[in-house]
Amino acid sequence: MASSVLPNPKSSDPKGKQVREMFSRIAPTYDLLNRLLSAGIDQRWRSYAVRHLTIPPPATVLDLCGGTGDFGLQLLKHRPDDRVHIADFAFPMLEKARTRLGPAEQSPHGVLCGDALGMPFTENGFDACLCGFGVRNWSDLEAGLQEVNRVLRPGGEFAVLDFFQAGESLPDKFGRFYCRKVLPAVGQIISGDGRAYRYLAESMDGFCGAVEFKKRVQNCGFELVDQKKFSMGMCWFFLFRKV
Repeated sequence: MASSVLPNPKSSDPKGKQVREMFSRIAPTYDLLNRLLSAGIDQRWRSYAVRHLTIPPPATVLDLCGGTGDFGLQLLKHRPDDRVHIADFAFPMLEKARTRLGPAEQSPHGVLCGDALGMPFTENGFDACLCGFGVRNWSDLEAGLQEVNRVLRPGGEFAVLDFFQAGESLPDKFGRFYCRKVLPAVGQIISGDGRAYRYLAESMDGFCGAVEFKKRVQNCGFELVDQKKFSMGMCWFFLFRKV
């Protein structure tokens, strides 16, 4: 497994290329904006997720679509004996993750630039996989889920945090307004790229609902272990186990 940043993958998938370029552009202000726009709530969601893993430490864990390393670092905060490998296909995001983990030659943890739909890992290599706000960006959900299944050992756990297609309740409507109006405005001010933050609402509208997502994961060789909705259903946590 890699312990340093590898060259940026070249994807022929139009959506993948667009998403990779977008996250590469906003990497310098990504962490600051996340903290401001969520008032730090996103970190509490990640903390909840890693505290509800049932596999015993020490474990080898993949932080898939890991970006600047928020999920992986939360894992190490609560489970310091684990070993984490952060994978993402946006190279500038991973450079920040490497800095946060410490120098490669002094760290047991790794970062690797790669695509979730075709990961450069062997079968059955990880005890758990974390994916925070990443599955919604996959151009082929089933292909990504099959890859996660492939790299997890039997009984390995798959922890997901993400936003899903909203319904018509009052909280759902508020969430849509916030994502469509507030996020792009603040994103434009801080990062100069309001378009990237409009993508969040667009990707939620184009994704499946939480119930359908759960069924699709189960159809790819997983069983549901735990689930919880946060902020009146704006965000969901799912914990699955490879069967």
